[in-house]
Amino acid sequence: MAEDREIAGEDRPKVYLETSFMFYLTGRETTDQKIASEQAYTRKWWEEERSRCRVFTSSFVIQESNGRDPEYVGRRNEKIAETEVLQTEDELIFTIAAKLLEGKALPKDETTDAYHIATAAVHGMDYLLSWNCRHLANPQTYPKTKKIVESFGLICPSIITPRSYLEDFNNAR
Repeated sequence: MAEDREIAGEDRPKVYLETSFMFYLTGRETTDQKIASEQAYTRKWWEEERSRCRVFTSSFVIQESNGRDPEYVGRRNEKIAETEVLQTEDELIFTIAAKLLEGKALPKDETTDAYHIATAAVHGMDYLLSWNCRHLANPQTYPKTKKIVESFGLICPSIITPRSYLEDFNNAR
């Protein structure tokens, strides 16, 4: 039985790729050192870790990805097509998102960020990868986020950057 799960990929970590991940993965080259470094980590994660994981995104990512930088929409859509798109028409997602905003885990105008967290939690993701360190991959706000998600009887995914993921897993191997 465990063999069947392994073959089906059930033992691989489930990773939700938030919109900033897709932008860094497919974005234009830049001379900004910080952004270039983040793009390099994102591309490295995609090339080295993606096959070790079950990779997901959602319609929220698709909407955000199609709304900006039209020159790169095609590139983003190609990468999104290589992921599994999670169902987002679940009332629980909207309820959790509202609680995240009400509980001040996120600023009240960051509705889509709340949707990302709620979607990842409802679908049992192990990780949510994001470069949004202000609202999502933020160790100062994570405890409040985790507490709210867990109040619904769910496990909150680890919300980290691709860099943190690579460093943590490379240190563990």
